[in-house]
Amino acid sequence: MPDKKIVYIVSQNPFTCVQVQQQLTQYLAGYIEVRTWCLKDTEEVPAEKDCDLFIAANKPVYREIRKKLPADQRVLMANRTLEVDSLEEIMALPKDSEVLVAGSWKETAQEKIDLLRGFGLDKIRFYPYWDGCEDYPRHVDIAVITSDQAIPPEIKRVIDIGVRTLDLSTFVEIIVKLDLPREIIDDISKHYIATIFHSAERRSKIAEQSARLKQRLQVVLNTVDQAIIAIDETNELVVFNPAAEKQLSIAADAVLGRNVGEVLPEVDFRTVFQTGESLINSIRCIRSNYFVVNISPILDEENKVLGAVSTLKPIHEVQEMDTKVRRELKRKGNIAKYSFEDIIGEAPALKSTIEMAKTFAGTDLTILLEGASGTGKELLAQAIHLASPRKNAPFVAINFAALPDNLVESELFGYEEGSFTGAKKGGKSGLFEEAHTGTIFLDEIGDASLEVQKKLLRVLEEREVRRIGSSTVTPINVRVIAATNQSLKQLVKQGKYREDLYYRLCTIQVMVPTLRQRKEDIPLLFRYFARKLYQRELGFTPDVLRLLMDYHWPGNIRELQNITNYLCGIIKPEDSVTTQYLTTYLTQDVPTWGAPAPVETGTDDLMKNVIQEFDKLGGQDYLKEIIKKFHEEATFNRGVGRQMLVSSLAQKGMPCPEHKVRLFLKKLERAGCITVGTTRQGSRLTHLGEALHRLFTQRM
Repeated sequence: MPDKKIVYIVSQNPFTCVQVQQQLTQYLAGYIEVRTWCLKDTEEVPAEKDCDLFIAANKPVYREIRKKLPADQRVLMANRTLEVDSLEEIMALPKDSEVLVAGSWKETAQEKIDLLRGFGLDKIRFYPYWDGCEDYPRHVDIAVITSDQAIPPEIKRVIDIGVRTLDLSTFVEIIVKLDLPREIIDDISKHYIATIFHSAERRSKIAEQSARLKQRLQVVLNTVDQAIIAIDETNELVVFNPAAEKQLSIAADAVLGRNVGEVLPEVDFRTVFQTGESLINSIRCIRSNYFVVNISPILDEENKVLGAVSTLKPIHEVQEMDTKVRRELKRKGNIAKYSFEDIIGEAPALKSTIEMAKTFAGTDLTILLEGASGTGKELLAQAIHLASPRKNAPFVAINFAALPDNLVESELFGYEEGSFTGAKKGGKSGLFEEAHTGTIFLDEIGDASLEVQKKLLRVLEEREVRRIGSSTVTPINVRVIAATNQSLKQLVKQGKYREDLYYRLCTIQVMVPTLRQRKEDIPLLFRYFARKLYQRELGFTPDVLRLLMDYHWPGNIRELQNITNYLCGIIKPEDSVTTQYLTTYLTQDVPTWGAPAPVETGTDDLMKNVIQEFDKLGGQDYLKEIIKKFHEEATFNRGVGRQMLVSSLAQKGMPCPEHKVRLFLKKLERAGCITVGTTRQGSRLTHLGEALHRLFTQRM
């Protein structure tokens, strides 16, 4: 074999030198020895005098080395192209995307742009960028590179399409200039054709898959009964399915490609585009009809918003579905709705009850809840169920006081068809069967008759039920929670309750406190019910609040809720509750109603001691303002915290550090002028504190 020809690859970029060297070696290694000359490293001409051919990577390089080499030295400028497969990321860019194309020189950058447009990428706005370029659009944040070209600092996304490869025409020129065997051209041509064929075949398969996916997506869009619309990054409508056409009375052909703001100005996509976050369950009036609207952004891998998709559902359908769900739940039986988080109150008596209930919620032990009517026993039972391992199973309740004896048995145990007059065809399952794997709540268990008690005891002992009129038994797995507003122990002594059933039920006894036992929760409960039922505040004058705290509340929380309904119904939101709005029965237990609340003998001395104590601290003015603030907040049934006092004093030109406010509050608490609540409740004036306020008012 003759000696190999010496060929130099010349480029500004060392990476380009190496890549082109590898490509030439791949096809011509048996005929040529390929060396590299990187102008970035040295502009000195290589020492070899017998170099057969210099190949310039681009026009600027060609001009540069042509000046340095002898006139008779053979120099070839390479024609280079791009790999089709490397362009997929650019092809995926949205229409009218703006992109910088980087090169070592302006001319090479423009050559790359021409190549990209030659591949049909004419819907992308390309701008050339080169080393030292100053005049370029600085808002563009995407750049295309073919190696390690420099890019401006504004660029957030870089698309590397790899070094441009030599095209077939360059190989032909090299073979001709070096007088190499012509059959080499055939081998290289076959390889290029095979590469192009495989690439085209792969892209064809991707296109087929994309077409099939698009077809399936279209079937889905045409089938669903929910209106779906989508827009691209330019706010143009790109999806408008048949359900949207029907519900909005708009033809898709008339709106696709139009700006969504022109077609549906009521659907605000701007917020989703600005925040990149979904808009959920927004109610909008569109073309005189109300819809529940959901909008979600379409994001790329870098969380850039490329568009948005929205679903619209007529509000009457939502209401119908809600009714259907409620009806189905009622048909299937009760479910627990309240957890421990739904129990409102901070009183120690209530907290103790909740902690005990939480402790035993995780067991299967039978629990007996004892407490007066209206204290929230069923709410507590539901919370126990939802905190138990059975939380995903049924919660079934029966109130013994609400059903006559002849119905209790059939409700509890069920019956077979024809077992009695009026029995349903096919029979009926009992509540114990419906509660299988879950919890059964036996409310007002003290009202069960002795006959029902006997059968109930058997069920609790055997864990199986027999329907009325049936000879077979059905095993059950239920957790039992019972409740009563009577003393079962006393009923046992009176012979009205089975002792064996009593001990079966009271494995764990939990006492539910009355409202009288948790009076500190009264303001909190009024606030809760006013906000929940009427979305408003309910303010009380100090005298009214004191009366409500002193009232004996025989109906407990149920009574308090009813009073809240009454007060919210007759009092304007901007007014406070005064004595004239209260019903007579609320005042019957308060003999001094309408007059300042009495305080113990020696009040004057106590107030004098408080004032003297603050005088020693140089804080009598602070004392007056603090007591005044307490009184003002009490009018709106609100407590006072340290931060509130610090802010209030500062506004009045009496700045006071928080540690000093804490000291003042401690003094007032020890003197009996305030009660200190939790952080959320704040502190409040006592009767002595109110008396102190009246004293300061009289002196003014």
